Amino acid sequence: MTTHYWTGHAFEARIYAENVLKGFLPATGVLHHYQPVPPSSTVRVETGVEQGDVVSMHYDPMIAKLVVWGENRAAALVKLKDCLLKFQVAGVPTNINFLQNLANHKAFEEGNVETHFIEHHKDDLFVDPNNKVIYEDAFSAARLGAKLVAACLCEKERSAMKESHSGDPSLLPIWYTHPPFRVNHHAQRTMEFEWENEYESSSSKPLMLSITYHPDGNYFIQIGENGAHILEVKASNLGNDNFIVEADGLTMNISLAVYTKGQIKHIHIWHGPHHLHFRQKLGLDLSDEDETQHKTSFETTSHPPGTVVAPMAGLVVKVLVEDGAKVEAGQPVLVLEAMKMEHVVKATSGGVVEGLKVGAGQQVSDGSVLFRVKVSHFEFGFWN
Repeated sequence: MTTHYWTGHAFEARIYAENVLKGFLPATGVLHHYQPVPPSSTVRVETGVEQGDVVSMHYDPMIAKLVVWGENRAAALVKLKDCLLKFQVAGVPTNINFLQNLANHKAFEEGNVETHFIEHHKDDLFVDPNNKVIYEDAFSAARLGAKLVAACLCEKERSAMKESHSGDPSLLPIWYTHPPFRVNHHAQRTMEFEWENEYESSSSKPLMLSITYHPDGNYFIQIGENGAHILEVKASNLGNDNFIVEADGLTMNISLAVYTKGQIKHIHIWHGPHHLHFRQKLGLDLSDEDETQHKTSFETTSHPPGTVVAPMAGLVVKVLVEDGAKVEAGQPVLVLEAMKMEHVVKATSGGVVEGLKVGAGQQVSDGSVLFRVKVSHFEFGFWN
């Protein structure tokens, strides 16, 4: 009989398509970008999906199991943190950032783990959107990320233009000509991004960037009005949306994922410990030679007060009240099912249910309107 000995330490992290801000509800969508960490003698990735696959509401939302090994717990934890930083998914929300927060928590690092760990440390693991210090730090990182994205996109375009016009550099657009098309003039362009704020699901932040290209290949980028901090960025395109970037005296590796949904371009950037998501409405990239005044901003969807939307894509399995029924705040109205989970949708306030048109057996998409609760005057203690 062969004797087996346990050596070292291992961690398993399960990567899920889920919305952490909505209580880890399962998420659906297309894996527009999927780049797990490469396997090795100490890293294993168990997955059944690839880039371009759809995470549907009919199956478990798990994307992959990430398993790492180290000579001891500390070494294995270092390996886990590094792999989570390099595990890239774009197209669906995931729990990767949450797993990073958990792996970096001091109590977890010290091995003080028990079944109520998340509940006991929720203030550390989940970001409070009302914490101004944390929000400002996140917004500062987003501003830097937007500048790096702009430089990388411009460099990618410049490289493509240069390659396609290698036989005659004079055919390059005036933005990239050398010497400048006007003496002592450097052409500028404007990009508008919207930062997808992961710390508050209902919030996003528009960012207007001004980019100046210099003949030495560097980009000078600022956000907002004149006088704002200008960042000088040098970007080198390595291919496959990977870049080496120099900015503020630092050299960093950057990866991008770019895809389009409808009239919106989605841009993800990974650099250092950060994964940021920006949106760009197609057609918002202008040059300073265009006299058209740019006043367009991102469209936002608004609903009347009391509107309740689907918190996830799913199947309506039960409708518990009728349209026109009077309900109390917190009263269950219908039940959604997706990926082995049932979720009860409740009235957000007391009043009368209006616009309830969904029925049992009907599929709904994430964010679609389910019904509205109209608050009656009687709820406030007086008659109409």
